[in-house]
Amino acid sequence: MKKLSLAVLFALALLTPAFAKTFKVPDEDSFASITIPDDWKSKEIDKGVESQSKDDQVYFAVEASDAKGLDKTIEDAIDFLKEQGVTIDTKTQKQSEGKINGMEGVDITWNGKDKEGDAIISLTILAVRKDKALLITYWASPEGTKSHAKELGEILSSVKGIM
Repeated sequence: MKKLSLAVLFALALLTPAFAKTFKVPDEDSFASITIPDDWKSKEIDKGVESQSKDDQVYFAVEASDAKGLDKTIEDAIDFLKEQGVTIDTKTQKQSEGKINGMEGVDITWNGKDKEGDAIISLTILAVRKDKALLITYWASPEGTKSHAKELGEILSSVKGIM
């Protein structure tokens, strides 16, 4: 009976759809990957992937950059936020450093506003290799940050370098 039950569970597991999709960043010549829940609205972009929570409370993008081109990638991300109506209160800037999955990182976070009201904005730079980095652009309502904290933690911990 145990063998039959395990066999049935295994067969059902094969029929169950995946609960997350892994994206390679960038799509060609990938040097990193990230896994995002299937119920988030995700799409590949020029140098990575962008995603929104199903309730549109959280937006983030993960973009590949050469270390030499990182300034331009950051500038483009800030321009994108401005185009979306996001304003940053520079007086609230907080910076922290640390490691994520063995990769050195710097995170800069601000409070701000978007079309809906208060927002939390963050740019995180991860050094995947000596010459390759990821820029994670994050923008969310304070409520979205709280309600999606578990998913966001799982997404962030899924970022891995591909050697």
